[in-house]
Amino acid sequence: MSLSAQIAKNTSYLIIGRVLASVLGIISVALLLRYLSPDDYGRYITVISFVLLFGTFVDLGLNLTTTQDISVPGRDVAHTLSSIFTLRLIINIGLVLLLPIILLAFPYEQMIKTAIMISSTIFFTFSLFQVLASYFQKELQAEKVAIADLLGKVALLLVVIVAVKFKFSFIELIIAIMLSSLVQLWVLLRFTSKVIKLKLCIDLLIWKRILKKTWPIALSVIFTTIYFKGDAVILSLVRPYGDVGIYGASYKILEVLITLPILFMGLVLPHLAKSYAENNKEKFNKAIQKSWDALSLFTLPLVIGTLVLAEPIILLIAGKGYEPSIQVLRILIVAAGIIFLGSLFTHTIVAINKQKSMIKYYAIAAVLAVVLYIIYIPTYTYYAAAIVTVIAELLIATAALIKVYKTTHFKLSFLIFNKTLFASAIMGLILYLLSGLHILILVPVGVIVYFIFIKLLRAMPIKLS
Repeated sequence: MSLSAQIAKNTSYLIIGRVLASVLGIISVALLLRYLSPDDYGRYITVISFVLLFGTFVDLGLNLTTTQDISVPGRDVAHTLSSIFTLRLIINIGLVLLLPIILLAFPYEQMIKTAIMISSTIFFTFSLFQVLASYFQKELQAEKVAIADLLGKVALLLVVIVAVKFKFSFIELIIAIMLSSLVQLWVLLRFTSKVIKLKLCIDLLIWKRILKKTWPIALSVIFTTIYFKGDAVILSLVRPYGDVGIYGASYKILEVLITLPILFMGLVLPHLAKSYAENNKEKFNKAIQKSWDALSLFTLPLVIGTLVLAEPIILLIAGKGYEPSIQVLRILIVAAGIIFLGSLFTHTIVAINKQKSMIKYYAIAAVLAVVLYIIYIPTYTYYAAAIVTVIAELLIATAALIKVYKTTHFKLSFLIFNKTLFASAIMGLILYLLSGLHILILVPVGVIVYFIFIKLLRAMPIKLS
């Protein structure tokens, strides 16, 4: 099977798994939005955002580095993965021990601080999951990651249903969600145990090699998280929890969506790195082009469709009381589109070992975002947070694109992009004209119209080899 066919096959697994997982995740969010008041949902978003923000400070960017490192020919994959898994585990334990001290600097009520401590387990399990996922990305076995992710979302939905039915308190709800996060990790651990012998081990040489490679990514990840999650934390410090809840209702949709390009590029990354290392310009450019085409085919209809259907989407998911989230979603879906297309270049930066050169741009984006958050969020609340997110993502995507081009001089055709844009615009127009219909009718209509025009325009490649 050709590389293109392998990537296409694994991408199909990811798409199917992510669509199903996204549906389950959105249902879970919808149940939470209806169960919790905007204030309590704002508290929930504050807790999750805080944990992810400060958890990322010790993430060290190990996930991307792991995929790249174990892809090196001749590498002892089992031993390397075990050593990195152990390093990740030790770092996570350190985070949990530091959290009580960190929380002393924040004026949150005690319930929020307790919930943050409990929720630290979510980052704990997620980060270990990503290390294991690196192996299956390398082996182009995305179905394993998709299944584990899907079962994790099933567990989340079940605990939310139980929490709503039995009217759990806020802390009880947080505990239930924390326990559901363990399912995802356990499933992937089971898959891993069938192919490699994973064990806890300390190998200082591997740690030194990994940390030497990853520190530029670590700084980039930290700066990225500052502007990506800092908005919700700053909102929680200067605005009522209700505002955080309004913002979080739309932001959760963004978070569900952006996992897809990350998973997709995780599959492509090893092959970009290998073709670049071999100085195979034709193979490298082909991978860039096909990745761009695939991302375009999914991104453009998603953005245009959401812009048109933002109101019924929010009303369906969140219900009444979250009407301001409609405009927030329209802004954030633009950020999502930039993240989708930009992920090709931000991941290629890793493949061509130019992580260090990007640090300054991530730092600029983080500083700029924080300054703008502080200036405008107190007055313009969630609208300011959403607009600044778009600005920051556009800055990073543009910087990565320019850096990759200057380094590799890749050639990029916009033929599929332009056809996809036209098909998406037609779809958007028809959805607008039919906007009086129910969203559950509009979505399949939009999908059908889009694929009809994609086929008519021959925008979907018939041969992948």
